[in-house]
Order: sequence, then C-alpha cells, then structure tokens
Amino acid sequence: MGKEVVDTLEEFMSRVFPDVVGALVVRRDGLPVAFKVSNEFNAKVVSAMVAIARSTIDRLGAELSLGEPTISIVQYTKDTLLIAPLSKDLILTAIAKPEPNLGLILLEIEKLKDKLTKILVE
Repeated sequence: MGKEVVDTLEEFMSRVFPDVVGALVVRRDGLPVAFKVSNEFNAKVVSAMVAIARSTIDRLGAELSLGEPTISIVQYTKDTLLIAPLSKDLILTAIAKPEPNLGLILLEIEKLKDKLTKILVE
C-alpha cells in the first residue's frame, strides 16, 4: 500500500509540475502516511502542523455552522498550502509555489482524492 500511495502522489505532482512541490497523506494524529516533498520541507513537521490546522478548520466550520470542509487553501507570501479531507482519519495536503495554477491543482486534487480513497479507505 505505501509504495502505491507514494506512486500516486508522484503521478499527481508530475501532472501539476512545477507548481506543486509537495504532497502528503497525513493521519489526524499528525503522523505521515505517505509523502513526496522537496528537500526544503520536513514531512514530519508538515504532517504535525497540518493535523493541527485541520482540527482548527473543523472546529471553525462547526462553530459557525458552515458544514464539512472540502478543501482549505492558505496562501502565504512564499508558498500555498492546500488541505483536503480524504476520510474521517486521513488528510491530503499539497504544497504549491507562489501564484500557482489553482484551477489545475484543484482539478487534479479531486482526481487524486478519488484514487487515494480507493487505495486507503475502501
């Protein structure tokens, strides 16, 4: 399963190259399941922080009665972070360079979510 997930992440990254420099599947407890990231990022740190962010995003949605999150996009001055739930316990994260083609990335993330769900959840 691990190699298949990494291969799927690599395929996604090749489809959105050069905009995406990292893709991770993270457990809600902050541990990485699988990842492919450039050397500038520590996958364990990203995984832990994404889990915290996802909890906060979920709480925000619940407190404001917004429903379930489908994807969160946070644009920083340096990079862009995309966080999407895969299941109750798994989170998909992509790290993109500044001013990425978000339309293409979002389209490919939906395809990636379907593939990863078949591998990891079903």
